[in-house]
Amino acid sequence: MLDRLFSNTYTQIAFAIAGIGGLLSDQYGYGYWKVLVVVGVFLLFALFDEYKRKKVYSAENIPLPLVINISNPADSLTALNALFETLSKKYPDHKKNLKSYFNIIEKDLIFKYDGDIFDQERFVDFLKITKHQIKKLDAQTPKNIHFHIVYIGPIANAILIGTMFGTEGVTLYQYSKSTDSYTVALDIDSRAYKEHVDTKEFRIIKKEVIGEISDEATVAIDLASHKVALAKLEKPIIHLSSKVGATLKNKEDFIRANQEIYAVINELQQSVSHIKLLYSMPTTVAILLGMSIQNYWDIELTQFGDGEYKSVIKHLNRIKYYF
Repeated sequence: MLDRLFSNTYTQIAFAIAGIGGLLSDQYGYGYWKVLVVVGVFLLFALFDEYKRKKVYSAENIPLPLVINISNPADSLTALNALFETLSKKYPDHKKNLKSYFNIIEKDLIFKYDGDIFDQERFVDFLKITKHQIKKLDAQTPKNIHFHIVYIGPIANAILIGTMFGTEGVTLYQYSKSTDSYTVALDIDSRAYKEHVDTKEFRIIKKEVIGEISDEATVAIDLASHKVALAKLEKPIIHLSSKVGATLKNKEDFIRANQEIYAVINELQQSVSHIKLLYSMPTTVAILLGMSIQNYWDIELTQFGDGEYKSVIKHLNRIKYYF
């Protein structure tokens, strides 16, 4: 703390006042006590500031809000400020503290992609840059980071965003129209989201195999009211639909649904060389799925557009997060 105290802004001001005030007091022969009092006040400010800094540093982890906006007109800064407002209930002056103590400002926390989501090369470059910048943010703090994430954009890209956060220590938020704010959708504090479950004991997912499984297969995931157009797909198809209705009702359902989807894909990738994914599901589950599958297997991610399912990423396992 002592080295930080000498470099503190208030301490530097105190030294400047002491130097200039001392010279003036010597010249005029009075005012020493006034200079001493002012210097003492600024040193007290410095001590208090460093006490607050130490309190922030001593936290178990540093909450870091992130807004990732993929080709969406929504205002990213508004979303970020809403995150800060939510975090300020537990972490007062958090935006100010990030800037003062870690040199992290608003623009460092917003990742915006304005391009075509089907431009694979450009989007992969965006992912690499984003991953690199997030690692830099991590390096700027002396403690572990807990990411608080608002994702705005297509489902397919949500899976890709999830591949960059393959760890616990993530809280996902979703927009609530009723409160016009972002609320916690899921707090991920363990790796339970990818724990093994027996494919014969599924609670959330109903599995149906259409056609004979060959070297390639399509997995169609239906966990929302808008259904995947199965008639447009080539067989074989592994159709995963919800047993609990169109809407997942609680956080445990999100975790369990992802575990069951991951179990199917994990089992399938052991016998086929290429998997195409199509989906209609909550963004939260999409990010969880990305965190689970990472970029280890030959998986194609798609997005419905212009009346067909178009490839967003042809080969997930070819994405390497380095330059």
